[in-house]
Amino acid sequence: MTISSVNNEFNNSVKQHTAQCFSKASGQYGQYAKVQAKTAQLLFSMLRTGNKSLLDLGSGPLLHQQTLAHYADSIVNMDLSHSMLMQGEMSDHRICADMDSLPFQSQIFDVIFSNFAIQWSQDPAKLFVELARLCKPNGQVVLSSVLAGSLYEINTAWQALDGRAHVNQFLALSALKAHAINAGFEVRVIKQACLVDEYPDANAAIKSIKHIGANQLQAGRAKKGLMGKVAYTKVLDNYPVTDSCAPVTYQVALMELRKR
Repeated sequence: MTISSVNNEFNNSVKQHTAQCFSKASGQYGQYAKVQAKTAQLLFSMLRTGNKSLLDLGSGPLLHQQTLAHYADSIVNMDLSHSMLMQGEMSDHRICADMDSLPFQSQIFDVIFSNFAIQWSQDPAKLFVELARLCKPNGQVVLSSVLAGSLYEINTAWQALDGRAHVNQFLALSALKAHAINAGFEVRVIKQACLVDEYPDANAAIKSIKHIGANQLQAGRAKKGLMGKVAYTKVLDNYPVTDSCAPVTYQVALMELRKR
């Protein structure tokens, strides 16, 4: 198996940190990505069949290859993390690259599929323009993305420690819609879903974010080093627990776009 690496020598510290987090989570991602599995099923229902080429953007450990193979003759898997791409077994079309610097010619994909990935783009307006560039005429894009209001339980818990935001600032659904329209897409489907993952206690809930590689604290990151037991206990004690269950709530965008 060969993985092509394109522009993956990151001179951007945030991108480098993101890639490192996902690489560390690559071996266990499928076990903990429960909400991501739900959104994938919702996206599959939007896909049209009979396509020649499909890009799985932010493919992670290639969990969806068997299903996506029913929708296109050829699948290209792209992810920021080389370790993620090493996990799958079905496809040899794997490219390690940054979604903010897409290494493809114009108008080569019939479909672009992206599940729980585009929220890590540092320039989402440009990303939508690039997705339109990659699509063939009448090309389809189906995607999910984390929205503002997600992970509020984790944010609440950490704010008890220092009063700072420890969760990424995600976009609102209206912003994603505007980016899609400005890029020239026809918005066929756009909706927001609230999906909740449940854990037995606050510690398991907080660790679940690390297990899927989503522990990129872009704002208010703590200093390096181990956190003291007293401080972490304060975080756990402030976690919103309901009926002996520690929820992790995601607000998720589900979109189907067509290139005009």
